[in-house]
Amino acid sequence: MEAIRLEFERGGVFVARFLEDAAPKTCRAIRDRLPVAYRFHHSIVSGQALVTLPPDLDVEPENQRVTGIHPGSLCFLVRDEARLVPAEIYIVYGIFISRGLTLDMKQPVNVFARIEHDFEGLAQIGRRVLMQGAEEVRLTLVDVPRGCPRAS
Repeated sequence: MEAIRLEFERGGVFVARFLEDAAPKTCRAIRDRLPVAYRFHHSIVSGQALVTLPPDLDVEPENQRVTGIHPGSLCFLVRDEARLVPAEIYIVYGIFISRGLTLDMKQPVNVFARIEHDFEGLAQIGRRVLMQGAEEVRLTLVDVPRGCPRAS
């Protein structure tokens, strides 16, 4: 089974499984870009999440959610130029409500992958980015056996 390996520049490695059934187009678009490295900052609007603005990636809306997005979720905010909304990728590590600077404050995202282990370690990295600043995260494609949340 293919998954995404996330490696943080100041330490920390996680594996997120693709949610193919829920977001096949988003999974395909992300998979086709890998490997890639983006600089992630702490979210200032949506809560406990890290965010990057990929300049080279567009995805259609699918599986759109605003709430009920669990820690460990990887989400894609679809670009909406008419509303001045850029494309964004989120790594959720805690309480997260996808919102933006629109009249209703709602900014739905495509949930396309999920980290299923070491939520405390992920939260520590989230707090580290909040306090120490942005860091590069390298995303690569890996194969993991079904039922195995980690890759070596």
